[in-house]
Amino acid sequence: MATNRSSIILFVALMVAAIASSVTAKDFIVGDDKGWTLNFDYQAWAYGKKFVVGDKLIFNYAAGKHNVFRVNGTVFQQCMIPPVNEALTTGYDVITLQTPGRKWYICGVGKHCEQGGMKLFITVLPQSTPPPAPWVSPVPSSKVFVVGDDKGWTLNFDYQAWAKGKQFFVGDKLVFRYTVGKHNVFRVNGTSFQQCTIPAATKALTSGYDVITLDTPGRKWYVCGVGKHCLKGLKLFINVLPLSTYPPPPYYGARKLAPPKF
Repeated sequence: MATNRSSIILFVALMVAAIASSVTAKDFIVGDDKGWTLNFDYQAWAYGKKFVVGDKLIFNYAAGKHNVFRVNGTVFQQCMIPPVNEALTTGYDVITLQTPGRKWYICGVGKHCEQGGMKLFITVLPQSTPPPAPWVSPVPSSKVFVVGDDKGWTLNFDYQAWAKGKQFFVGDKLVFRYTVGKHNVFRVNGTSFQQCTIPAATKALTSGYDVITLDTPGRKWYVCGVGKHCLKGLKLFINVLPLSTYPPPPYYGARKLAPPKF
């Protein structure tokens, strides 16, 4: 009996340690649906958010129109622009917060930092070990899926191949990135998806950075309504799972924890 109790205590201790050591990183899209742009209050956007080592900042903007520099506090205050070769310029710059402390970011195009307010200051917290808690079934953190990844929402891309193997849950977000005026996004039903029947123009999403939160479980269909784009394959079908279907994970890191033997 003593051996069995020892096994149970060891098993519970390992479970608690595994839960405590697992920290889910978050992706923060700077400015949310506004992205990285002029005349936006980025300090107000950052207020109340908790940035932790391992999280990611995503700067989304039209390539060539803006850029991103990582700077220090003095450069941030004075809007001094570093050498051009230090700029991030892809239009979808992902920065992993690798160390704790203060972090400063500015746009170096023209007077965007000085007059347009394109500057962001955050404080990154170290990862902390949460206190032991009673066992509960884990709930997945919401994820942001950029449709097509670095290709975005465009022609000549297999979106069903992109979606294959991905798990979409209620609360996750789809981000459709494309050049404004070149494409758009419609939410449709299965029949309209198959036949590429385009709804009324007033139902189109046209911002070029359309964020759709997956609020309900079930099948979801999306098409582009410009010209023959849908017939040419600019369409996406996914299946959204309810949170309750998320199974308790048997693995923690690379190690499988086996229950004690009685």
